[in-house]
Amino acid sequence: MNSKKPSIKHTCIDGQEILFPSQMDWETLKLNPIIDDRPLAILDSIWSALEFAQKYPEIHLGLGKISSGKKWMPYIFLDIESNFQRVHLETLTCSFCNWRGKTANPMVIDPYFGDGINQDHFTLMRAAERYPVLPCPSCGNRLPRHPIWVEPVNYKD
Repeated sequence: MNSKKPSIKHTCIDGQEILFPSQMDWETLKLNPIIDDRPLAILDSIWSALEFAQKYPEIHLGLGKISSGKKWMPYIFLDIESNFQRVHLETLTCSFCNWRGKTANPMVIDPYFGDGINQDHFTLMRAAERYPVLPCPSCGNRLPRHPIWVEPVNYKD
């Protein structure tokens, strides 16, 4: 696939060019996961991340270049306060009520690596501290880690 296709949105986030393929482009990439002669990385988890992101309009899956391996790395972004914040999706369990669900954590370093990122990785990560840490959506108690987004309690597949 050619990254210059009109259906692929190009956005600069933290100095890194990020591609946001359309739904049709993602379907094509499932069959042939190559853009501009570079393969997509982490194929074992990219499709489940895409499926999850499609459930919530505030969660986005984008692709950015990484030099090591000359691949397209998937990145998860949370649209928060008119900003695309890099996050790591993880499943947490509340130790008070046993709620279990997906959360978005900006305090994991991996999403801050990639070609073109124009700031120190730790500086970018620390900037995410401005977002409030959210409590358990079921009981309101503190969750482990640093979730700035939590999957709603009443979400049904």
